[in-house]
Amino acid sequence: MKIKNSHIVFLTPGFAESEKDSTTIPALQVYLKNLKKKLPKTKMTIITFQFPFINKVYDWNEIKVISLNGNNKRYKKFWIWRKATKTLEKIHQINPISVLHSFWIGECSLIASKFSIKNNIKHITTVMGQDACLGNRYVVSLKKTNTKIITLSENHKNILLKNYNLNSIIIPWDLDKKSFPRLQQNTIDIIGVGSLNEIKNHTLFIDIISNLVKGFPNLSVEIIGGGIKKNELEKQIEDLYLTENISFTDLLPRKSVLKKMSEASLLLHTSSYESFGFVFLEALFSGMDIISFNVGIAKPISKWNVCISKKEMINACRAHLKKSTKEKKRIYLYKSSLCLSSYLKLYDA
Repeated sequence: MKIKNSHIVFLTPGFAESEKDSTTIPALQVYLKNLKKKLPKTKMTIITFQFPFINKVYDWNEIKVISLNGNNKRYKKFWIWRKATKTLEKIHQINPISVLHSFWIGECSLIASKFSIKNNIKHITTVMGQDACLGNRYVVSLKKTNTKIITLSENHKNILLKNYNLNSIIIPWDLDKKSFPRLQQNTIDIIGVGSLNEIKNHTLFIDIISNLVKGFPNLSVEIIGGGIKKNELEKQIEDLYLTENISFTDLLPRKSVLKKMSEASLLLHTSSYESFGFVFLEALFSGMDIISFNVGIAKPISKWNVCISKKEMINACRAHLKKSTKEKKRIYLYKSSLCLSSYLKLYDA
C-alpha cells in the first residue's frame, strides 16, 4: 500500500470548529496541516465525536471534517458511538479506508478498534494525556489487538507501561515554526500557560510568586488560560497581595499567546502531569527559559531547570531573575519533521 493513494480517517473527541480556531488541540492541527501539505492528493477525513457543538460537515484546510455533535453529554454517548460506526461504514463504502488513526484511549479508540478488526483495517491510536493514567476502562479494547500505540514522551511511555503493561512507540509533536513572531525584548518576567485546573497546579505557581516578590517587588507575571479554578486563583492572588504583580489574560488566540511568549523571559510550569507539554516546545522556540517538574518531555538543559520540589523551583526562579543578562535564542529539541516522517512510516508499514 502506498499511503499517498489511500484514505486516512482520523477519530478525535474534539477538533477545530473552523480554520480560525487556533486553540483546539494545537498540536493536532499542526500535524494535520503538515500531513496534508506532504500528501496533497491523499484523501483525509476527520470524525470528531464531541466538539464542535454543531452537527455538520465542513472543510478545514482541505480536509473534510464530520462533526457528530456529542456536546459532551453522557446521555448521548451510545447514540454518538452508533452514529460514528455508521459514518465509518458509509465512508468505507464510498472511499475505502486504508488507515484509522484515533486520538486518546477512549471512545474514539474503542470505535476505531472494533471497526478495524471487523474490516481488517490498520489502526493507530495516539495516547494524548491522562488516558495513560489508572482508571481508564477503554484500555481493555486495545488488549490483544494489532493496534499500534503511540505515546508522546519517555515519561508518557513509562506511565502507560507501568499502569497497563502496554508497549508503545514514542512520536513527539512538531511545531509550525513559521507561526512564531520575532523574539522581543522581555517585558514579562515570568509567564504561566495552561488551563486553570487541578492538574496545572496554579495554586503552587502563585505560592512561588508570593515567595519571589519578597526579593523582587516589581516582578511582572502573567497567567494565560481559562478554566474552572479562575475565581479561586484570583482570590488567592488578592489574599497574598499580588494583584500588582500577577495578571490573567484568559484564553487567547494562539497567535497572541506566541506573541506573549516572545516578550517573556521565563516559563514557570507547575503542572503535576503532562503527557508531552506542547507549551515546552513553544517556550524554548520563543527564546524562554523553563522551570518545571519532571513531566512530559522535560529535559535538563542549559535553558531548562527540572525540579523535584517547590523549594527547588523557588531557588531556580531566583537564580534566573538575578542574571544580569538573559540571552534569548531559539531552541528546538527535535529534528524537524520527525513527527511527520514517523507517522508516515506507520501508515505505510
